[in-house]
Amino acid sequence: MKRILLGFILSTISSAVAGPDALLVTREKILENGKVVVYTGVKRVAVGGVGLLEPILQSLKRPARPARWVKDATKGWIAIERPGYYFDLVAAKRAYLDALDAGKREFRLPVTYIGQFPTADDFYNLGIREQLAEGQTNFYGSIDSRIHNIRLATSRFEGVVIEPGETFSFLKTVGEISLRTGFQEAFVIIGDKTETGVGGGVCQVSSTLFRAAYFAGLPIVERRHHSYQVGYYRPTGLDATVYAPTQDFRFKNDTPGHLLILTEIRGYNLIFRLFGTKDRSVEWSGPFISNRVAAPPPRYIMDSSLPPGHRKQIDFAAPGARVIVRRSIRFDDGRTVDDTLVSNYRPWGAIYLVGPTPPPPQPKPQEVVPTPIQPPVPAPAAQPQNPAIPLYRPLPPQPPSSP
Repeated sequence: MKRILLGFILSTISSAVAGPDALLVTREKILENGKVVVYTGVKRVAVGGVGLLEPILQSLKRPARPARWVKDATKGWIAIERPGYYFDLVAAKRAYLDALDAGKREFRLPVTYIGQFPTADDFYNLGIREQLAEGQTNFYGSIDSRIHNIRLATSRFEGVVIEPGETFSFLKTVGEISLRTGFQEAFVIIGDKTETGVGGGVCQVSSTLFRAAYFAGLPIVERRHHSYQVGYYRPTGLDATVYAPTQDFRFKNDTPGHLLILTEIRGYNLIFRLFGTKDRSVEWSGPFISNRVAAPPPRYIMDSSLPPGHRKQIDFAAPGARVIVRRSIRFDDGRTVDDTLVSNYRPWGAIYLVGPTPPPPQPKPQEVVPTPIQPPVPAPAAQPQNPAIPLYRPLPPQPPSSP
């Protein structure tokens, strides 16, 4: 009993000497399932004396971070806001001394919570409360200048807010597409030809945003498909071409609140997401393909930037076809809207970039070996000819005959 009492007395003396601990009530706001939820916690901080409060408050101070949308493994897409902490040194000292005089072991640290736009409440009040839909495309196989244009154009849409009732214009948002504004030359489709033009790859961005708007059930005001089925935009029938200033892509925000566009590039995948107030469900089916026409032979385009003899495919063969995609929209108020998307594509051949033709190999020089000079060969000596053999031999002389 004496030992327990002694421990209590020593603990009390130690607390009186060290002073009470500060309790910081932490706070975090999360917009989840269409509602703002405040999460709080408590952080205990040993003070050790009123003179140590100032450096402690400096270490606890933090800047505000605006609400940002992240994907939670269990809750899906949520907006997390981290308020900033601001401390008044005079108020903190007063709270500490009051707790010390009252013999308390702890006190609540006075703190002011600071928000930065957009906060979770800002999103909620604008009607940006949950994810509505997303669209994806893949640009694997693109040349460097096309990838540059995709990244640049995509950056023009990050964080864009669309007001209720507004008709959104792609060309108005992306702005001027020129060398002056940072775009590069890449291959573009002009009629039935693939040519070099400034801004090649921007249609990858318009097609991806089109898919997000289409899957969200928004009214499509203006959309034109490409001349042929582009390999980057599978599944087919869900693309939208743009060409300034004549061909735009536009859709209308007919939801109860504002819309927020967020983008992401993950590897070669381009992703557009739309956030707002969900008042409808969308189902789509297709593509339904008919009237197929075989693709023509491949085409080859000279590219001096490639090594001699090198070949790179930049477009893929695609048959001509009629493609239909159907969409059914069910509103919370009971309305139903069904629409059909029709695309007529011409046949298209594969396209390859080829490097310059390598020069023919030069023959390897060979060593010339001089031919030795041979002494003249003497003509053979003349041989005596055989004497002519008479046709008859003369008789030897005969003795005189008798009379």
